[in-house]
Amino acid sequence: MAKEESKYGFKDRAKAEESLELLKSEDPKYQQLTVRGLIGRAKRVLTLTKAEDKVANIKAAIETFEQWLEANSTASSTKNAKPKDSEEKVETVPGLGFKDKQAAEQTLKILEDRDPDYQKLAIKGLLGSAKRVLPATKNPEKLKSIKEAMELFTDFLDQFDREERGKQNMPYLSIELIKQLPKPKDHVDSLAKEFLNCYQTVAKGNYKHLRTKAPTSSDSDADPKPTWDIVRNRKLRELKPDSSVKLFDSDGKPTERHLQLVQWAYSPQVEKLKSFLAKQPAKAEPSNDRKRSRTSSSSEEEAPRKGKDAESSKDGARKKLKK
Repeated sequence: MAKEESKYGFKDRAKAEESLELLKSEDPKYQQLTVRGLIGRAKRVLTLTKAEDKVANIKAAIETFEQWLEANSTASSTKNAKPKDSEEKVETVPGLGFKDKQAAEQTLKILEDRDPDYQKLAIKGLLGSAKRVLPATKNPEKLKSIKEAMELFTDFLDQFDREERGKQNMPYLSIELIKQLPKPKDHVDSLAKEFLNCYQTVAKGNYKHLRTKAPTSSDSDADPKPTWDIVRNRKLRELKPDSSVKLFDSDGKPTERHLQLVQWAYSPQVEKLKSFLAKQPAKAEPSNDRKRSRTSSSSEEEAPRKGKDAESSKDGARKKLKK
């Protein structure tokens, strides 16, 4: 039996955390490969599992492994292997920690106005790290400080779930989709333009990079200045209409307000946007017949000119002979 099959598992969150603890003594590359392998196997098992409680447990294990990957993918990447695009280095948000209550409060402050999904992921990741550190911590004061930080994080997660903040997450549209849509006609937002430029050229379509990139044109007095993910969420809260505001006109075209949201890489109705694009006529390339027609027309236009030039040359020669 393979090593990871005998020692590591994914039946529930506790087993996933136990597996991660066992992996700490292994080579970083082996850790990465094992965790990715466990996630892949867990997802395959999910498709065959019918019992709701087992499905929930496996999903919790997958979430635990994915949080670990989020925190460890850059640190344990191999030196010699070239990373794939999907595994490119993403800078971590600085300042997050769990060493004491003050560090936990600072962490929650740093996470304010960021994507709710990321807030939860970051806090759960820190809680998991804190739990793994506790057994190795002997100093009573340090133990007390870490437990106080963990208590704050636990309270945050309880409130997060109670208020269903996950529903407030505003997923990012892809750059490819944004490019295909028209721009707002009546509202030119230079900050939105700078955001899209950063999203496309600096972040290369990976929204995770926006967590550590700030606008160059920001007039905020805050230090450090708010990063693009925070700026975007604040702007979208201003723009996001209530249910009474139409996002498509009678012809199925996105309204001006909807296109403003799109400039911040968001739409509450992504599938309808895609349906609108699917109905648009494709831009036709010039056919071969048209190209041939243009070529032949050019040739026909050139032919008379050549004939006239030849006649002129003959007339000139005759005049010289007469002289």
